[in-house]
Amino acid sequence: MHRGLLSTIGRERTGWVTVQLVVDRFARRDLAVKLDATRYGATQTVLLSSAQVDRLIDELVYAQLEMLTPADGGERAGETR
Repeated sequence: MHRGLLSTIGRERTGWVTVQLVVDRFARRDLAVKLDATRYGATQTVLLSSAQVDRLIDELVYAQLEMLTPADGGERAGETR
């Protein structure tokens, strides 16, 4: 039996991301995160290991900090090319 926490983020017309912590009741060491991304009715599912979840969290925190940091001297926030 599996159980877990579920969170959905998104908006109509742009898509949804659903994140679920999947816990196997009989093997608690094998935690995983199931990530479902839905856009225009098509859903892609990925099962993430704990190392991949750590990397995803690091990348999301970095992206959030970049969005909150004001741009310098006329540059737009984000990638510079």
